[in-house]
Amino acid sequence: MHTRPHLVLSRSARWLGLAAAVSLAASPARADEGQWMPGQIVELDRAKLSGMGLELPLEQLWSNNTGLMRAAVNLSGCSAAFVSAEGLIATNHHCAHGAIQAVSSVEHDYIKDGFLARTRAEELPGKGLTVRVLERIDDVTAEVLAGAADLSDDRARAQAIDRARKQIVDTCEKPGGGLRCEVAAFYNMSLFQRFTYRELRDVRLVYAPPSAIGEFGGEVDNWMWPRHTGDFTLLRAYVGPGGEPADRADANVPYKPDVWLPVAHSGVKAGDFVAVLGYPGNTERYLPLSEVERYESQIFPARIDIVGEWVAILEELGATDPARGIKVAATKKSHANRLKNARGMLAGFAAIGLLERRRAEEAELEKWAQDSGDRSQREALPALRKLSEERKDSFAHDYLLEQVPHGPNLLGLAIDLVRRARERQKPDLERSASYMDRNEKKLWERQERRLRDFDPEVDAHLLASVIARAQALPAAWKLDAFKDMSPEPAATKPAADGAKDMAAKTGSGRERYLKQARQLIARTKLLGEGKAKALFDGADPAALAASGDPFVALALALAPAIEAAEARAETRAGAASRLGPAYFSMLRKVRSGPVYPDANGTLRLSYASIQGYKPREGLLATPQTTLTGQMAKVTGEDPFTMPERVLAAVPKARESYWADPILGDVPIAFLSTGDTTGGNSGSPVINGRGEFVGLNFDRVWENIAGDFGYSERSRNIVVDVRYLLWLLDKVEDADALLQELGVGGLRVAGARAQVGEGTPGPAAAGAGPERETCPQERRGCGCASSSESTPWWLLGGLLCVGRRRRR
Repeated sequence: MHTRPHLVLSRSARWLGLAAAVSLAASPARADEGQWMPGQIVELDRAKLSGMGLELPLEQLWSNNTGLMRAAVNLSGCSAAFVSAEGLIATNHHCAHGAIQAVSSVEHDYIKDGFLARTRAEELPGKGLTVRVLERIDDVTAEVLAGAADLSDDRARAQAIDRARKQIVDTCEKPGGGLRCEVAAFYNMSLFQRFTYRELRDVRLVYAPPSAIGEFGGEVDNWMWPRHTGDFTLLRAYVGPGGEPADRADANVPYKPDVWLPVAHSGVKAGDFVAVLGYPGNTERYLPLSEVERYESQIFPARIDIVGEWVAILEELGATDPARGIKVAATKKSHANRLKNARGMLAGFAAIGLLERRRAEEAELEKWAQDSGDRSQREALPALRKLSEERKDSFAHDYLLEQVPHGPNLLGLAIDLVRRARERQKPDLERSASYMDRNEKKLWERQERRLRDFDPEVDAHLLASVIARAQALPAAWKLDAFKDMSPEPAATKPAADGAKDMAAKTGSGRERYLKQARQLIARTKLLGEGKAKALFDGADPAALAASGDPFVALALALAPAIEAAEARAETRAGAASRLGPAYFSMLRKVRSGPVYPDANGTLRLSYASIQGYKPREGLLATPQTTLTGQMAKVTGEDPFTMPERVLAAVPKARESYWADPILGDVPIAFLSTGDTTGGNSGSPVINGRGEFVGLNFDRVWENIAGDFGYSERSRNIVVDVRYLLWLLDKVEDADALLQELGVGGLRVAGARAQVGEGTPGPAAAGAGPERETCPQERRGCGCASSSESTPWWLLGGLLCVGRRRRR
């Protein structure tokens, strides 16, 4: 059980007055709301940002399709950044977790033990990872909407918009050369932009810390502060000998980025300016009230129900066997994160009174619409409410079908085989996006992961869960595919199946379908060598129907229901594209404040400052954590263990260059007022000089619901780059990597004098050797002197809040 929070004072706090620290930590966040598009950067308030500490001209961040923001890349749905001229990439450990799992085994468990390539020849394949480097952004609104303007049928409208977007992408990618394009929608379908990327397919693992570091605190600390997780991993991108994107090959060479971020070795302090760069995935700040209510009443409770059961399955079965534990590790981590997110969303809705605020806003919108002479605005609100009611009606059916591909591996594989064969009967541009030719390689990689991670007992429990939930659907929405599956009589004693009585404890009643699920798995042919690949390559509906495989038969029976659900979604998307612009126009007039689009997986910047916050009455959270606080959490039991080699290095940590002169210790994480969401995992965080200071990896619990509206308690959690550098230096002895990061010369530098020990501060004390010269011939490599001119020591003496845990 947990004891109450206690306070750990650094030595510098004993030298300095605490009043300044408390004032900084308790001060309200600035109005730092906004996930700004690259084209908006030069329009931001220069004076405000300069006052916050930005030293670069805005044009150096982004202008005419270039700038430091291009150092941020999309890493298979996460964010990441180039941090050297040799294609070295920094991202979160959890973003590379699947790739680390893919090269792990019981004999070489790189998840548990970590991995370090001391030479480039030792770097391991980053299976499933791709890097997208942004080349340019273009407005294509008129081109997308041209064919839909006069269409009254909503499904036809959606199809016209979808076809136009696919045609634009197809034309963009025709030149080849590794180009990957997408058309993204903004402002409720009011604006469309084409993003052109260079996709790098050969990505290799360079350094991953042991899970005790990269996942320190586990789900107990997830979304929480204070945090002491070393959530970082280093990768490297490779290209063909001529610089062209290529599949993995021995002849490939490191990618030479045009832009990368130099590492700031001197660190950050409370009050400093920072900016978060990256690819935030999805926010819902312009969603109609009726849909926000549906999230609260339907979507999040359903996610908690289904994913909660699946997490319990993976945790209990994964704990019974080391090999099985490795197989389920990445999926368990992903599902557990989604589960805690949904719970936090519901708690956040209540804590910030989101629905009450939105209902009051809806009343203002109603008045505006009635007073408006614009018919489209008057009609938008009732029409959007009607759409929500339609979604409510089919939700249980459609949501279950949507979740199935994330559950039992064999059923997900079979569904993709069947869907691919059916979709390939259509012209490429008319297919569902996942089954287009451009996505064939990624689609097969998904099946490879399913086959690699397949475990018969895990799959049986997940499949039984799906069957039980399908049988519980309302009569009007029953799935014919499962109609002949009858439940076994209720058990009279605990099941002796290696999962104890777990099935009876977790919601769906799946224990009554386990026998049938196991029988289906016993009869499948998809696990035979090359069988799944042959069916995938053949893409022949007749061959699938004749295969005699029970999972293929089940997928064939489910296909019409899946396609009908997609047709409903398509019609509703067409209506939303018609109503969305009018709704957004009203919303802009009723709301005050910054206007930026919802996150949609495209490049954004959020500016911020390093600040603590007040989670609740009587509790003050300061903005930085240290090794001392981490050691106070170590219990020797998961998830609060620490490798012996790290424990051995801790006593001398204060003597290293990486110890912060104000904190008197090696920093681990810090808080900022950044506006972030899912997809910002791995986002590089830069200081006012454009230097790399850390990686975003989480938000605080009080800000999970920030996806639906910015809060003054918005805080993102960043792992400090100095923790990574300390580990590479004092624990791993990774000299080659430190040299590549431009800080190798600092290994011989001693600790910077701590504030309050007869020195006016780190600037006067000297920061050790200057950074190795950064090549100037590459645009965007913003180099800076290692010394600092501003006496920040007056801000020091921050408290570090830690929590002891006992098992």
